[in-house]
Amino acid sequence: MKSLVRCLLGLAIILSASIGHSQTIDEYIKKAEDYQKSGNIQQAVGIMEEAIKAYPENSTAHSYLGLYLGMQAGETQNYMEAGRLIGLSYQMLDKAVSLDPQNPIALFQRGLMGVNIPEFLGKLEGGIKDLEAVIKIYEQSPDKVSGDIIVSAYDLLARGYLKSKEEEKAKLAWEKVIELAPGTSIAENAKKSIEKLSEVKEPELTEKKAPDPAAIIELKQKVEQEPDNPALLLELGKAYLDAQNFEEAEKALKKTIQLEPSNLEAHKLLVSALGGMAEKGYDERIHEDTDFRAKIAFEAVETLDKAVALAPEDIEIRLSRGTIGVQMPFFVGKLDQAIDDLNWVMQQSDASDSTKAEALYWLGAAYQKKAMSYWIKVVSDYSYSEASQHVFESMRPALKHFDLSKYQTPILVIDFILGFRDELPPQIAVWIENKEGKFVKTVYVSGFSGYAKEKQVNLPEWAESSKFADTDGVTGASIDIGHHIYVWDLKDNSGAKVNPGEYIVKVEVTYWPSMQSQLVSATIKVGEKEEQVVVEEGNLIPYLEVKYYR
Repeated sequence: MKSLVRCLLGLAIILSASIGHSQTIDEYIKKAEDYQKSGNIQQAVGIMEEAIKAYPENSTAHSYLGLYLGMQAGETQNYMEAGRLIGLSYQMLDKAVSLDPQNPIALFQRGLMGVNIPEFLGKLEGGIKDLEAVIKIYEQSPDKVSGDIIVSAYDLLARGYLKSKEEEKAKLAWEKVIELAPGTSIAENAKKSIEKLSEVKEPELTEKKAPDPAAIIELKQKVEQEPDNPALLLELGKAYLDAQNFEEAEKALKKTIQLEPSNLEAHKLLVSALGGMAEKGYDERIHEDTDFRAKIAFEAVETLDKAVALAPEDIEIRLSRGTIGVQMPFFVGKLDQAIDDLNWVMQQSDASDSTKAEALYWLGAAYQKKAMSYWIKVVSDYSYSEASQHVFESMRPALKHFDLSKYQTPILVIDFILGFRDELPPQIAVWIENKEGKFVKTVYVSGFSGYAKEKQVNLPEWAESSKFADTDGVTGASIDIGHHIYVWDLKDNSGAKVNPGEYIVKVEVTYWPSMQSQLVSATIKVGEKEEQVVVEEGNLIPYLEVKYYR
């Protein structure tokens, strides 16, 4: 978010010099810019809100308000607030472009946002198109776009292309930066970016896949002969879905939709393919792209929105969008839309009882999720209040029991409770250190943390201790609120039995987006006699029991 703020602050100065509207609008923009330069973005937002009240049909006023709202989103540490502000920013930017589709400032600012905000928000493709539109306006009428804006547009476009893995296009855009602004810092940075693109890259390791069935091979041959036949591509997509090859199904179905945008069946099948990809859970791909699953989520809801636009009275597709919207992470922002869809399904007289029952179930889940967001806000914003303690007490589950007969001793049993629920399951690790604090072994680490490793892990104590050693063998499915038991077989990360002595059991958890975290530890002696240690402290891990069995 901080890099977004820096980019927006710099470009706001460029843009202010390019306004050619009435003096009153110029005065509003100048006043807002002065507040922004002094670090008071909230005041800048207020000034542009006043400008819109005075000139409700002015495209540039809406655009600047969108820009400053985007800056606010980049400054806040509250992820939910950042999401809300980005939504408001786009409302203003979209309004600006709708008021004047040929306004290069509005197009540029919306393009700037699209390239700079996290890619999983699904705005990159639109941002690239906006910047391409700015360049087209410049090529047709150079006097309508200032030199600073066009240079920045090419630079942003290059970065957008790079994010989209279109390296050749990125190189061409940076070459235009060098041509238009020789000797400047932005041109020097463009040269460095081109040089980096030219570096030899190591070939990516690809997973070996089973050969395609005969039916798919036959369909592929037909598609090769008629690559633009949507009917054949649709059949190929179906065949890949049946074979559970979701990645190839996605490719075929996207090509179908590209050729035939009104094909409702292709949209439905694409949602199924994306769902299949998401169901795989976290794997090594997260290490290369920590936003991998978030991108799938946004792509799925975008596809569903297009399907509903094609057939708004289709009960199946409205139910699908409703149920998937409830299951989406909070940052996708589709919960209210999902509730509307599910209520609509309930009102349809021709919906079957089973359909209505499913809609009702997911409505309950939606309102439960909505209710939980209030408790999360209590804990996040009023952490020292009595009400915050009530939240933790209400969330704590009952204990369950450990069956020793299923294990061969000696072992160490690690028994703990997670006492909080956030919008997403937490990152969590359980590991062992010796009495000197030297890492011995990770007993368990949750899926995202284990595969993302150094790319995006919020378990600083575990990361520092383990250095991500031996994570693949102990990475498991994410866990959430409740009672959990793990067993250490008294072996270190090399598989060797440890010596008798004192060991420290550590459990670390971090929740998101509330950013609540806790580390709890217990020291226990492993040796000739059984021993038990109980630690009760904090709210996130309110109970830890460690027991050594000989």
